[in-house]
Amino acid sequence: MLVRPEREEAALWRRFQQTNDAFLREGLFERYRHFARSLARRHARRSGLGADVVEDLEQFGYRGLLEAIDRFDPLREASFLSFASARIAGSIADGMAQLDERGAQLRFGRRLERERLASLRRNSNARSATEELSDLVAELALGLILSVEDREASSGLAGRTDNGFDTLAWRETKAVLSRRVEALPEPERTVIRQHYLNDLLFSQIATMLGLSKGRISQLHKAALVRLRKSMKAL
Repeated sequence: MLVRPEREEAALWRRFQQTNDAFLREGLFERYRHFARSLARRHARRSGLGADVVEDLEQFGYRGLLEAIDRFDPLREASFLSFASARIAGSIADGMAQLDERGAQLRFGRRLERERLASLRRNSNARSATEELSDLVAELALGLILSVEDREASSGLAGRTDNGFDTLAWRETKAVLSRRVEALPEPERTVIRQHYLNDLLFSQIATMLGLSKGRISQLHKAALVRLRKSMKAL
């Protein structure tokens, strides 16, 4: 039997309202994540902001989305997107006011990390790529491997000429790590996917899963230990 999308969505909201289940909240977040990101990027374009600020705006948008999910009442509001738009926009505006010198320094640090990761693109040997990945997995390689396809597709880089980064060895290494992530127990898998794929802060993941920020940090560390061991065993 086919289920109409609007009925499926309504059922999801009803279950979440009844249970406040953390994984239903994550499901709702994933359903609307691209909407929040598109609002953040639209704001960046209209404001003439540089690419180095876009990721910050996306973070602010995700924060507003999580707040909207927890405050939305499907019995009172006609549309979640209409309800969430104002909160996401407000969160982006508030976040812009908070950007300061420290934020600029953090963005500069992220650019340095990307440059370091780019050095992995020159690897053509599968074993060498895996060994380097094992050493960098804690802070760097996860972010690149889990997010590169999503970000490159959304930024219009799909279809570019292949380079060292697109070698078979690297793609195989990326596939192995992706399988290792999917094999993690919950909620470790959620923490890793949301932190590295969606760039959510620990505090935002804590809100999503109904846990403390300290607990999210513990889950993150435990997941990285598992991943490091599994990658070194290859």
